[in-house]
Amino acid sequence: MTTRKLRVSFTGYYGMDNFGDDLFGAICSAATRVYWRGEPRLAGPAIVGVDTRYTMPRWYPASVYGAGGTLGKASRLYSFTRAIHGADVLVMGGGSVITARESFRKPMMLSAHRRGKVQLAAVGVSIGPFDDPASEASVADFIQRFAYLSVRDRRSYDLAMNMGLRGKVHHGRDLAGLLPLLLPLSRPGSGAMPGAATIRIGIALCNYSEAQSYAAPNKRRLQSSMVAALAKLAGERPLRIDIFSLNEHDQHGDRVLARALREQLNQHGVAAQVLSYRGLGPIATAQEIGRCDAFISARLHGAIVAYLQGVPFTIIDYHPKCNDFADDIGLPSSQRITAQRQDAEAFDGALAAMLGDEHAPTLSRELYALQAQDIFKSSPWSMVPEAT
Repeated sequence: MTTRKLRVSFTGYYGMDNFGDDLFGAICSAATRVYWRGEPRLAGPAIVGVDTRYTMPRWYPASVYGAGGTLGKASRLYSFTRAIHGADVLVMGGGSVITARESFRKPMMLSAHRRGKVQLAAVGVSIGPFDDPASEASVADFIQRFAYLSVRDRRSYDLAMNMGLRGKVHHGRDLAGLLPLLLPLSRPGSGAMPGAATIRIGIALCNYSEAQSYAAPNKRRLQSSMVAALAKLAGERPLRIDIFSLNEHDQHGDRVLARALREQLNQHGVAAQVLSYRGLGPIATAQEIGRCDAFISARLHGAIVAYLQGVPFTIIDYHPKCNDFADDIGLPSSQRITAQRQDAEAFDGALAAMLGDEHAPTLSRELYALQAQDIFKSSPWSMVPEAT
């Protein structure tokens, strides 16, 4: 008699033209097959280059699914209903998704759980931050129902422990640490190739809000400082600047920022081009990042993917998750652009570090990738022993 495979549905912001979220979906699908011997399904429309089951037809437009009107909301409700139906486990797969923000998903998850229809879990997530104790208490009550929770940073782990989740919480890594399931990590982490005629520098901006409690760099000042530093470097050695628009959402994406940066660089005599995520898919985009000699990223998963492929990188610290990752891997302060360090001198130092020999974090990418396997291996559904 054939044993039925575990049916696992993943929910996140998949299929909305955002590189990081789509990468989560690709990795969750691959990891489910490898570590849980299960059958994955993603809640959302099809992702370019990712062969898995989806809750939406493959022809369904991502632009409609992610839209803010009635049709977009109805699409997401239909998708999530399908994700719950027939699943043994419903997993929140990746990102800053354990927050006080309310949506239709939470009551639907709790209802299905109460009726014994599905087990709940989360992998590769962050918890919080929270504005007040009441918000934190509400989230704690919600995730108490989870059978398994793997968080991606120390801050989230400490929060989970304070919430009384010992025994079901795992301090793991970001899901992007499982990139080797999709791509071989063969590039040596050695910075710009010696004697290279042209240095390829990748840049990924982020259309973040500066009106938040976390002290983020000023986007306009940051961009001017970056352009000044790159123009100075271009006067010393040939550069190729690739500006990655990693979030192509029509309202919240980075396309406008990317084009503005290209124009500003061109005005300073620095040639640059924009690489749009839409149509590329997460795997091809990760390959393009891996071809860079250095990478400057406000998008967390631009930074993580660069790190995993041995590309020296600088992170623009606009959100706690950026600082959490930088702290977890021991990224040098010279490669962190913060609200306190965002002038041209800071970028000069970051470029010198990345293109020299002082760019390596204290935690090796190989160890990070090995530890990331335990995100799935430590779960109740694992069919593969944990790393020792």
